[in-house]
Amino acid sequence: MKRILITGLALFMIFSSCKKTNYADPIADVDYSSSGNTAYLKINFLSAYKANPSVQISVNGVRVSNLITSRTPFPGGGYNTGGGNYPDFLPVRRGLNDLSVSIPNKGANTDSVILYSGVVNTPEGRNHYTVHITDTAAMVKAVTFEEATEAYDTSRPLFTFVNMMPNVPAIDLYYGTILVASNVAYLDRSTTFWVSPLAPQSTWAIRQSGSAPGSTALATYSSASTITKGKVYTAFASGYKGATDTRKPYISFMLIR
Repeated sequence: MKRILITGLALFMIFSSCKKTNYADPIADVDYSSSGNTAYLKINFLSAYKANPSVQISVNGVRVSNLITSRTPFPGGGYNTGGGNYPDFLPVRRGLNDLSVSIPNKGANTDSVILYSGVVNTPEGRNHYTVHITDTAAMVKAVTFEEATEAYDTSRPLFTFVNMMPNVPAIDLYYGTILVASNVAYLDRSTTFWVSPLAPQSTWAIRQSGSAPGSTALATYSSASTITKGKVYTAFASGYKGATDTRKPYISFMLIR
């Protein structure tokens, strides 16, 4: 299991002066047999500010995104997220890539407030990577995982689970009453697991590790779209335990394939 931990630069200020401007979504062609100097990257922006500002993503100094808000995997979106529900990745150069997330100046693509700035390494392997960005201000962090883009059994969906909740040291993930991922530490992910699409539809739930299976969940979510056979998903926990506003806990899903 490959994990690349990145620290970032973050600033926090009043967001009311920043106005949302609409820009076209970039089209990212996904080539699952990619080779040469091209890798593919998904950015999962999870920094949960109370104001939930609209932000732009830049790679190697070039803006690549429309304006998005927290809990939006880009490109592609997912379930219980912002964005659409496609397994898209951005083509990037293999190796080191500069990545930044910022609030733009009013009506422009230029940066006003940098919320995250760091370097993502996409060196080798299956060529597909996701960088998860979480927490806020001086505590912002990013972690990059190499993705498996092949479903080894097309009769059922394949999952991994990522804990991106800064104030929950470890999380258990349940599908109904079944514990599918156990004791996943902050900034880490589980091993892969399967869920049968033939079973009765159940509710996903996240609980702090050590909590009883029937205890109140940190967050829940239910959708038949999250158990489509042949799909590859990353489930992720975000937000803050105890928050009740836009920073509250969520269990969400993004499509890898």
